[in-house]
Amino acid sequence: MTKQPLMSSQDTAQFIPPDDRPTLITRVRVIDPSAQIDTYHDVLVSPEGIEFDPLDVPDPIVRIDGDGLWAVPGLIDLQVHFRQPGFEHKETLESGSRAALAGGVTTCVVMPNTKPALDTPEAVRFQHEESQRVHGVRILVAAAATRGLAGEELTDYGALHAAGAPAITDDGFPVLDDALMERSLELCAEHDLLFMQHAEDTKMTGHRPMTEGPTSQALNIEGQPADAEGVMVERDIALTEKLGARYHVLHCSTARSLRAVRSAKARGAKVSCEASPHHLLLTDEACAGGDTNFKMNPPLRSEADRQALVEALMDGTVNAVATDHAPHASAEKAQSFADAPFGVIGLETAFAALLSFFHERKIDSRAAVALMTAGPAGVLQREGELGTMVGERAPRDLCLVDPMMKWMVDETTLFGQAKNSPFLGRTFRGRVVATFVDGRLRYALTNPQG
Repeated sequence: MTKQPLMSSQDTAQFIPPDDRPTLITRVRVIDPSAQIDTYHDVLVSPEGIEFDPLDVPDPIVRIDGDGLWAVPGLIDLQVHFRQPGFEHKETLESGSRAALAGGVTTCVVMPNTKPALDTPEAVRFQHEESQRVHGVRILVAAAATRGLAGEELTDYGALHAAGAPAITDDGFPVLDDALMERSLELCAEHDLLFMQHAEDTKMTGHRPMTEGPTSQALNIEGQPADAEGVMVERDIALTEKLGARYHVLHCSTARSLRAVRSAKARGAKVSCEASPHHLLLTDEACAGGDTNFKMNPPLRSEADRQALVEALMDGTVNAVATDHAPHASAEKAQSFADAPFGVIGLETAFAALLSFFHERKIDSRAAVALMTAGPAGVLQREGELGTMVGERAPRDLCLVDPMMKWMVDETTLFGQAKNSPFLGRTFRGRVVATFVDGRLRYALTNPQG
């Protein structure tokens, strides 16, 4: 039996082909909010399942010393762009899965803005099949609400649901037409689908590159009003309550939107929302230097909006933290701020960014874990299937976290094809050090001398 050392400031990331060797993690703190577990155990991980304090330990086995580590369920990211098919120069399911594994993410909800769009059952099934072929992470598809994301003709919601899609969205092309949105929500309610909205009244924003305010004025860039998000959230919530559908606000970013969500939840509406790490940690002032790695959609907001988002994280209004991982080729991001595409990556850094609020004592450890496990599982109505290590239907997914490890984000710590992170050069405290998918160790920080 070999004891595998993990964690050193000089560790090297290793991606491990799937095999069936079991791993024993000794004396590790297990945090599983769904199962209301927060205590120390020896944990045996194998394709047969996850077992706490096993009586019989197989041989041969890999041993990991869990001292100082957290063992948490595999993380869930509710909003990811893996770009395949059509934009493989930005990302693929294989390269994106590497980024996800490095961030402890074992389940990704992929957005439909590929080419062609994910608007047919065949396209939904391809995502699952391709991810399995390349030994990628677990893929769920938020299928297109309208054909070709054109906002004109609704897709076949029943067929998309039957193909495995748990959600519907037009992603960055919000459904503007009131009657079409109402019919979409009717079909979502009929087929038990979640509608995920990128809330932006594009008639108000004109796709302008940043939030209207002092920074946009200083850069002499025409900005977009932050209220364009809240206007759409308020419209959608009114329709949602009328029809009894389930509705989720992608990357919620303004105080106005959060007030609408909080109020709807208090009334018992089937409404949820997520926050992105970049909106939680950054403001539009980060754009002052013109660095396009700070250009995303929705754009970074004011400090008042950021503070409202942190308060919503603390009081439970925010159900989940999701990355909106949006890779772009370096040449695309090398354009001017006005011309560069919207979007930043985030899979490798999401949980580390979330732990900032744990270290600041704004949320506790269980809440931090829940925001990327139990929370998103609840949004998807997949409790017991995702975001937990306990139960007959639970996936055999787990990640190990060193909550105290300090590390700096640079291109060597980003493992997807793209490097357009807003956190380049930033030091975080807390890092995923190992990830298991289906009971198999797939990623680890291992000491080269180990």
